[in-house]
Amino acid sequence: MNILIKSIIILLILSPLKSYDFDTDTVKTKELTYAVELFSDGYVIPWGMAFLPNRQMLVADLSGKLYLVSKDGKSKSEISGVPEVYFKRQGGLMDVEIDPNFSQNRLIYISYSHLIGKKSFTRVARAKLANNSLKNFQVIYKADEKHYTKRAIHFGSRIIFDNKYMYFSIGDSYERKEAQDINTPNGKIHRTFHDGTIPNDNPFNDDNGNKSSIWCYGNRNPQGLAIAKDGTIWELEHGPMGGDELNIIRKGVNYGWPTITYGRNYSGTKISNFTVMEGMEQPIWHWTPSIAVCGMKVYENKLFEPWQDNILVTSLKDEYLERVIVKNGKYVDRESVYKPGSRVRDVEVGPSGKIYVALEDPGRIVVLSPIPKN
Repeated sequence: MNILIKSIIILLILSPLKSYDFDTDTVKTKELTYAVELFSDGYVIPWGMAFLPNRQMLVADLSGKLYLVSKDGKSKSEISGVPEVYFKRQGGLMDVEIDPNFSQNRLIYISYSHLIGKKSFTRVARAKLANNSLKNFQVIYKADEKHYTKRAIHFGSRIIFDNKYMYFSIGDSYERKEAQDINTPNGKIHRTFHDGTIPNDNPFNDDNGNKSSIWCYGNRNPQGLAIAKDGTIWELEHGPMGGDELNIIRKGVNYGWPTITYGRNYSGTKISNFTVMEGMEQPIWHWTPSIAVCGMKVYENKLFEPWQDNILVTSLKDEYLERVIVKNGKYVDRESVYKPGSRVRDVEVGPSGKIYVALEDPGRIVVLSPIPKN
């Protein structure tokens, strides 16, 4: 046996393996106690979750697989008809959402990284879910090939709906300056009708004079989008080293990246000398140093009563779920409420008010349920 093989065996024996106890756990926070249970596992990186009206769950895995999970989480089946995705670095199958009228039209929406040659960009598509298969698949947003890049990072890319419009995020593709250019699609939040057509009251025109899908700009890598019952659109922006942001998204607003930022390059050098500039929006809150924000949800249910109207925020770098308290559009406080010891990718609130959290390494989904006080 050669020295290299012997060394590998020794390292495997001596290195502690990451393990997880999937039995029910109990967690205490400032205002309540809750139980954590495994809901579903067997994923690579569960990136997005969405509940169907019958309480089954759709799970988009970054690897390119889309799953339908039973109501109790004990079984899941792969959905066929998903397009080939570019699964590399930050790219793959990302968000999944259902149409507000799903009970009538059975439409679901996905965002994913699409490859042309050696370059990629974010796409949004929809299809009818029928018999564990996607039918009548239709790409409803795609960028011109000239915007595709080789970097395979900063895709965005969350999807949300109100009754009339669809909003989706696209990261800056690490083409920083283009986030400030309203003739490029990256580093933006977009608004279209549910079929991908563009409303006439969108704020910008493209370089041909036609209405653009861009709703706002100056967004680095918006990996979190959520809409509250009052219609407020919240965004989480994954910053560089420092400068993760919580924003309220409004029509035509410039959120500043990279002209203003609280972050620095990963080398520690400055990106900008400015954190404030006239005509550019300030975040409601920024995390400096970064926690590497990703998915989010506004909690609007009575089950976790003390967390009513709080914003649930996931952290990749610091590996926890936190709640952010905002009153009248102003940051008040925040609390780390769940620390699983692995990257927290997404959060979803179930029909009964339970909280579902998508985790990595291993890819799994856990469910949080409050324990009543005696």
